[in-house]
Amino acid sequence: MENNEKRYTAAVITVSDKGFRGEREDTSGPNLVKMLTEAGYDVRYTSIIPDDRAMIKKELIKASDELGLHLILTTGGTGFSPRDITPEATMEVVERPTPGIPEAMRAESLRITPRGCLSRSAAGIRGRSLIINLPGSLKASAENLNAVLGSLDHGLKMLLSEGSADCAAPVEHAVIKAVCISQVKGVQKTPVDMIELVPDHGITGDAHAGNWHRQVSLLGAESVAKVQEKIDFPLQPGAFAENVLTEGLCLYELPVGTRVKIGTATCEVTQIGKECHFDCEIRRKAGDCVMPREGIFVKVLLPGTAKAGDYVVVMR
Repeated sequence: MENNEKRYTAAVITVSDKGFRGEREDTSGPNLVKMLTEAGYDVRYTSIIPDDRAMIKKELIKASDELGLHLILTTGGTGFSPRDITPEATMEVVERPTPGIPEAMRAESLRITPRGCLSRSAAGIRGRSLIINLPGSLKASAENLNAVLGSLDHGLKMLLSEGSADCAAPVEHAVIKAVCISQVKGVQKTPVDMIELVPDHGITGDAHAGNWHRQVSLLGAESVAKVQEKIDFPLQPGAFAENVLTEGLCLYELPVGTRVKIGTATCEVTQIGKECHFDCEIRRKAGDCVMPREGIFVKVLLPGTAKAGDYVVVMR
């Protein structure tokens, strides 16, 4: 990838009756995961499902709408068999077809075998996700992905931007630097590997969850840096009672009501800053409490998880 700091997320969905029943080992799915990982993608979801139109559509919608993944690959169900209905299911959920991708894959297949013209793979865009069908065999799926993999970075960059790739400003987003919780109120939050965000609650295991309008707190590393300049001891993530420490987005400029993706969870901004007692513990330790001025609070609308390296993305 051109910029490994901005890793795209991905899913690999194997469509196979025999694979689903455990009668055949799935080799193409794990191999596609390996290829994507080596190319710099963050593969966050995999599944094996039967050749069932409703289940295929459900999985594609889950990966796109619920998980918010950027690239969704299917493998299997692209041939002439009566049970091969992956392209039909795919075209029922995409909003904009991308015919050039399957055309390029078939062209590459035809260089290898005249039977390449028999592939019925489809591709298209749903929301901010690119969905691509690949053949079911290990060899053909790898060959097809290799045919287009070098171009996908540019395509996803355009998909996640406003306007053309040459002049567009990226969709507003911030990188999550740390996720933090405290299991007891009054105790400084500390970093954890991952947080689980639950609707109408907040973060599982965090003592401050449950407040209807201040379920999750966010603060920018830029805000912390301004305080750090004034003191001579290092400020650790969670020092200002933030659950999510971010970098790259001016959080406090987001209006109340803005919807944001935090990792895979969907949230809504409910409050900018808060009242703070002048002699609060945070102010005594750090010399300043920046959360009341530049921190934000959100409530969780749809469940998900978040960890360092994920994104906070403004949903337009």
